[in-house]
Amino acid sequence: MSVPELGLVELSNPEQLADNASLVVLGPGIGTSVTHLYGRLAAQLSGNTHVVGWDLPGHGVSGPTHDFTVAELAQGVLNAVAGQLFSEPFHYVGTSIGGAVGQQLLADHPDRLASLTLIATTDYFPDPHGWHERAELVDRAGTPTQVINSAKLWFAPDFLAHHAEVGTALLHDLQNADRGSYAAACRSLAGFDLRETQPATKVPVLALSGPSDVVTGPETVQALADKLGARHETIAGTSHLLAAEAPEATAEHITRFISAHR
Repeated sequence: MSVPELGLVELSNPEQLADNASLVVLGPGIGTSVTHLYGRLAAQLSGNTHVVGWDLPGHGVSGPTHDFTVAELAQGVLNAVAGQLFSEPFHYVGTSIGGAVGQQLLADHPDRLASLTLIATTDYFPDPHGWHERAELVDRAGTPTQVINSAKLWFAPDFLAHHAEVGTALLHDLQNADRGSYAAACRSLAGFDLRETQPATKVPVLALSGPSDVVTGPETVQALADKLGARHETIAGTSHLLAAEAPEATAEHITRFISAHR
């Protein structure tokens, strides 16, 4: 097992943390940094939460690693959390591949989770061949090849026109990501399939989706929610990167959910 070493990012103000603050761990989408995806959302979360995030290999603060699976990413998250001496079960929030990691934690390490919020994700990302083709393209020509299509898929119509600074920061994350690590993330999604896995656990799960998302939209997320016995909510005016597109609304759902399962 080749477990990547993942960088953790502090997204709370330590001076404002309560002594009994619950740990919330945020997982990113492919091509994004956790800081730019969740930075505005983290600022909206309750003061009773200590918020940290992790970056994919070759993204944000994490060093490059060119071979890993979703299961190995999940173990990398546990190692990173343990490395900061966080021993209590934590609340996990993950978008897309970050949500795949959340599902893997639920399947393999449910005792480490206090709750799980899954955003714009699924238990199987269709067309493994297409993911391998994307990996080959990025390995050969770099992540800038993904910018135009990602701009269309990540954001709801007109979002970039009204929030250029938010979208530009995330697209720069994509353009600056290590090509080998991004390709490895594509291959990890090609090999991810938890359709036949039914976690035997009582960990509470919330699922969120964006109505404009053509990758993991409401119908896909509802099917995952049904399987996990989760509540599913859609957030108006969003597509794939809900946390960046509607940070206040997304944070409100997460805060209410975590508060109910603290």
